[in-house]
Amino acid sequence: MRFSILLLVFISGLEIYGQSDSIERVILLEKQQSREISKVDYSYTLKKWNVAIEKDKYPDLPVNEIGQLQYSYIAEFQGMSKEKIFNRILEWFSITYGIIPAYLYSNLADGKIISSNSIKVNDNTSGNYTYILTIIDEKLLIEFANIGYQIVSGGYYSNNTWIPEKTNSYKIDQVFPVILKDPERWAFYLKLLNTLDKHIKSDIDSLNDYVINYDLRYSF
Repeated sequence: MRFSILLLVFISGLEIYGQSDSIERVILLEKQQSREISKVDYSYTLKKWNVAIEKDKYPDLPVNEIGQLQYSYIAEFQGMSKEKIFNRILEWFSITYGIIPAYLYSNLADGKIISSNSIKVNDNTSGNYTYILTIIDEKLLIEFANIGYQIVSGGYYSNNTWIPEKTNSYKIDQVFPVILKDPERWAFYLKLLNTLDKHIKSDIDSLNDYVINYDLRYSF
């Protein structure tokens, strides 16, 4: 059985690339070269960026050719039937998230399992995304769609008036380029990206391990 993270062209026709903070630096340089910012502002921002990156690392992100964050993985389970892969994935969801299979979309005939997830970033922010799993023969395509985050603010009193709690939702692509955002927000954006990236990759490893080692775990 093999599990691989592939950089390839999917049905959508979009190729996946690795993005690091070097791309952010290029964007800042282009702003200076086009005279949208001065050389002084460029130098000042770059120095602050270097300090920020030293403190909060920039994750190695998978982006497609139009600059959108796109996590897509293919796992191959040789000698394993479609039904067996399907059932083990549902078990993994139940064990990992306490999700009863009836609460997510699943269709064995189409080899489809779809479920949404939310993870805590800080006290008022959560990251969210949707799993789309497609099983074809012995292969499993895992895609993550609708990646974004929510910020909850309120409720509080203002001049004896109650301001109700409010939830604002954002797409993850609104975060980029981070380097052009308010430097006061850099730490937040880097934490958000790192939290989502680590969680998604951890889930991939966990799911793969569960499917592959299932027989060993229950051979008694």
